Amino acid sequence: MKHLPLTSLPFYSLVSALLTCLFLSSATATNAGEREDCFHHNKVCYLTVEDNKLAQISAQNNYAFPMRISLQMTGHNVIPAKKTENVRLDPNEIKSILTIKAESHGEWRYSWTSQLHPDTGSAKHDDTVLYQLPFPKAKSYPISQGPNGAFSHTGPNSFAIDWAMPVGSEILAAREGIVISLREDSSRGGASNKYKSEENYIWIQHPDRTIGQYLHLKKDGVVVQIGDKVNKGQLIAYSGNTGYSTAPHLHFHVSTSQTHGAAFQSHPITFITDEP
Repeated sequence: MKHLPLTSLPFYSLVSALLTCLFLSSATATNAGEREDCFHHNKVCYLTVEDNKLAQISAQNNYAFPMRISLQMTGHNVIPAKKTENVRLDPNEIKSILTIKAESHGEWRYSWTSQLHPDTGSAKHDDTVLYQLPFPKAKSYPISQGPNGAFSHTGPNSFAIDWAMPVGSEILAAREGIVISLREDSSRGGASNKYKSEENYIWIQHPDRTIGQYLHLKKDGVVVQIGDKVNKGQLIAYSGNTGYSTAPHLHFHVSTSQTHGAAFQSHPITFITDEP
């Protein structure tokens, strides 16, 4: 048998890539009023309240478990001019994240990007674990974007990997664990920011409390349920092209939450395959 470290797989890179739905963004002018932005099928919502002098951004967690939410803001003629906040929200909790004040003179504006992740507390990845490739051994798919891919596998997503595969390809659990969240009702996808929150997905929590994320799945293509215990190599879904995606593929990464900076970080993992 041979061990394949994720950071050095010698596959070629294709143009096909994605932005994971854990990255969400918004921009605003300085009109007074309220605005609500909901993502992940309304599982996390942001409420922005503005007047001519300030803006306040709050978030609500509608998941059944605690979430980490980070918000990175930059602005013009505002205080602060740049800020990153990272907060923990319990189920159904609403929390104020950031207050932005306008300078005394001139036009003011700001924009923000947010990241979401289940709160995994002090969980650490077990680097001795060997992962199975998330598709049958008889299949072979090219990597369309590997770790540290310039298109979207940077920062928290540095150790993510995309496999280009036809819609409807079998997806297997790369590691055993418990299904904590999923979505399969979306049929929308494409290479546009408007599709960022439209992907179908499965989140599996592993024994070390890390989260395995399988993204861009086919509509009605999930064959497990929340609360199911799955075994390594078990069929869990069929691949698709939903969410922000330039071509059909599977995005997979293993991650934990963080208490500072971005809401999560991905981890390097090692796959094991049989010798040919």
